[in-house]
Amino acid sequence: MLRYFPAVAALLAGVAAHAQQAPVPRASAGVACPRGTSYATIRHSLVKAGKWAQFEKAVADHTAWYAAKGSRTVTRIVRVVEIKGGKPGLSTMSAMTITKYAGAAPERDAGYAAFTAEYKDSATIKDEARVCLPAL
Repeated sequence: MLRYFPAVAALLAGVAAHAQQAPVPRASAGVACPRGTSYATIRHSLVKAGKWAQFEKAVADHTAWYAAKGSRTVTRIVRVVEIKGGKPGLSTMSAMTITKYAGAAPERDAGYAAFTAEYKDSATIKDEARVCLPAL
């Protein structure tokens, strides 16, 4: 599974560029991305069997939590393609997410705890990278 993470990260970097971890450093905390890029996190998660819908809900609730706080931070799922028997297909066990941050993080509350619990119940983070994401 690890082979997907560098490939997607390299692809995103070449094209233009879960909340389960410790607090994310922000641009105001010393991360200065180049002009035309945005501070972001790319995560490779292993989705637990039968938990794809819950994982999708966690991602939607993640973005909704930021929106409810007046932030334009968004998280999106990037589907992983696996080759099985010589044919490509969407993985049901592996997913990537990109969180593109827009300013300082709101103060964590019960809503934050709820969507992070959804992530923890549905998936495990395999890899994570902080990046300066170019416009795609």
